[in-house]
Amino acid sequence: MKKIFINVFSLLLIGSIITSCSSNEDVAGVDSSVKPTLTIDFPTAITVTEGTDIPVTFTVSKPVGVDFEIRVLINNQASTADLNDSDIENTSVNTSVEKVFTFPAFATTYTDVISIKNDDLAEPTETLAIYFDPTRVTAVSMTQLNSIITINNFVSNDLNLVFNWDQTFNVGGTDYTLCEIVYDLDFLVYNVTTTNISYIAATASCPEVGSMNLGDYPNGDYDILVNLYDDGGLSGAGVSPPFSIPITVDYIRSGSLTLSSGGSFVQDPAYALDSNTPSDPNGNDLRYLATVNVQNGVFTISDDNGTIASGRMANIKKAFKGLKINNKVRKNNISKL
Repeated sequence: MKKIFINVFSLLLIGSIITSCSSNEDVAGVDSSVKPTLTIDFPTAITVTEGTDIPVTFTVSKPVGVDFEIRVLINNQASTADLNDSDIENTSVNTSVEKVFTFPAFATTYTDVISIKNDDLAEPTETLAIYFDPTRVTAVSMTQLNSIITINNFVSNDLNLVFNWDQTFNVGGTDYTLCEIVYDLDFLVYNVTTTNISYIAATASCPEVGSMNLGDYPNGDYDILVNLYDDGGLSGAGVSPPFSIPITVDYIRSGSLTLSSGGSFVQDPAYALDSNTPSDPNGNDLRYLATVNVQNGVFTISDDNGTIASGRMANIKKAFKGLKINNKVRKNNISKL
């Protein structure tokens, strides 16, 4: 009987403690059904040029205890840009075309970018329609954000040039190449207006690569000249009959409406070196290759034999013996950039 009384008393005591705690509760309850709110700082319409990174900032109303993902997708029906124009792309075989942002745990804000890619193509203005998808987010509450990105074509300030002269020849029954014997050509730019001369490509490479940037070349004409720095012993090898060594020039200006796909031309044989031409490390026999005209952001390549532009003048420049820099020459266009 005593044991029963003790058990009953114990139950009453526990109930009293529970009742006492409940009546004095001062901690607010947590409503787990209310998710933090995610807001996105990104323009609904923006115009950029190829090669631009557009910042996007995500903010949550309160921290989340785990990393979570936010996805941005392309609206194909409203876009003229393709998958090569941005970093919104296939992330795996099983996902759609998207870019995934990972918001870090316990943070309240996170910033990343959407990158608009640059390429060498000349393209009209394009439209990239995107949206931040709320249906793929479970950790937070968000509203779909739509944006229209207008992409303008990027035109490089650089005219890129590749100078190549390699060819195979035979001496004593053995074949050689000019690159193999280190037949070394240097390329210089002569400013027709100021008579200044400077190197554009002189690295002992075969071929040589150079470029002209609009910021370095004010409006005017610039002659590209060739100097045979080292003939690699060719002139004394007794090659008979001698052979001509014209330069082939490959050119490209990224984004140019006329030359984004590039092109090439071959030096006029009248100016070309040949296998009997000796080394000229002092630059006493500079040979003409082409003229580049710069005018208000436009490069125009020309030589004596061009057929695109009008106003062709007499062929007066066969070589630059002893650097005769007083000759003023205008040539017909090979191609305009």
